[in-house]
Amino acid sequence: MRWPIAALFCVLAGAASAAMQVNIGVLTCTLAPSGERGEAPDSQTLPMVCDFKPNGTGPEERYEGEIRNVGSQTALSGKRVLIWVVMGPADRELPPGQLGQTYVGKLASSADDDGQPEMLIGESDDAYALRPMSDNGGETGPGNITVVVLKVKSIPT
Repeated sequence: MRWPIAALFCVLAGAASAAMQVNIGVLTCTLAPSGERGEAPDSQTLPMVCDFKPNGTGPEERYEGEIRNVGSQTALSGKRVLIWVVMGPADRELPPGQLGQTYVGKLASSADDDGQPEMLIGESDDAYALRPMSDNGGETGPGNITVVVLKVKSIPT
């Protein structure tokens, strides 16, 4: 009888810790003015440079990467700046360069039912996610972004 109770406790504890994501900083990305059009009619890939500013103490980090916009009628054109709130676990410190991974998800062109925009979730460490920051009345971004790839460019020592 103890084993089923212990197993249930472990499952609930894991689910509770996964839900304990907090705002750990802001990622600001500047997109290049032009990129590649994909094979699908509504797909596009643009290079970008990003700066991560952690909340509290810690050095700012610079990343480079690309953003893939798929399924949107709105092209990513001209110089654009995208801003994300970086969500991470409340119970551990962010290691330097940890944001360098691929993020996958769907960024809706408007907020979803509960008033929160959807997040892009890290593939190699799903404890970290990017949530679009909005200050323009509910619009959260340029369209349906399905992939963001970040690679560490520099971390001050």
